Amino acid sequence: MKELCVLARSKGILSAVDGAHVVGMMRLDVRDLGCDMYTSSPHKWLQAPKGSGFLYVRDDVIDRLWNTIASSGWDEPKLRAERFQRIGSSNVPALWGLRAAIDFAETIGLDRIEKRHRAMCDFLLAAMVKRGAQSWTSPDPALRGAIATVNVPPIARMELEKWMWTRHKIRIRGGEPSKLRLSTPYYLLRRDVDRFLEKFDDYAQGRTT
Repeated sequence: MKELCVLARSKGILSAVDGAHVVGMMRLDVRDLGCDMYTSSPHKWLQAPKGSGFLYVRDDVIDRLWNTIASSGWDEPKLRAERFQRIGSSNVPALWGLRAAIDFAETIGLDRIEKRHRAMCDFLLAAMVKRGAQSWTSPDPALRGAIATVNVPPIARMELEKWMWTRHKIRIRGGEPSKLRLSTPYYLLRRDVDRFLEKFDDYAQGRTT
């Protein structure tokens, strides 16, 4: 991403990074990344309330952005980033929830969280590949975080997803027809992952009653 941001700037192109899954999954320094804009969804890995989020804008380009809400000060450049926060009535509980989530993650330590994420993901990915799944995740551990994506034909992803949830209250996601996106947030215990693998084996072998 750093290379792409440098390339974009060399050609006069603004760089906007969709970082929905990074914040809370691993340590991040947006200034070091060198992008012009960065957005994220802290409810995913930071465990913040849904509806919370943030927009980072590099100071050099902040005057080039237009507000989507015309409230007091929306067109006043001297306010800098504050003019993007002039939205009228804010969702105060969501903001306090976001703050609490940040404090909680910092108390644990983002380095510890990232290490846990990677270890659990590596274990789950290896376990699924051992079961014959095709990995759609990078074989380089440095290029994956806490999401293991695998392809498991001929299993129909949606049927498996419904069975996992309705019968065992295990939530998974994926893509048609047979791809599974398996997330390993740090609060998962090893026995939680083992339970998923056990139920996956049951389904794959026809033990669904």
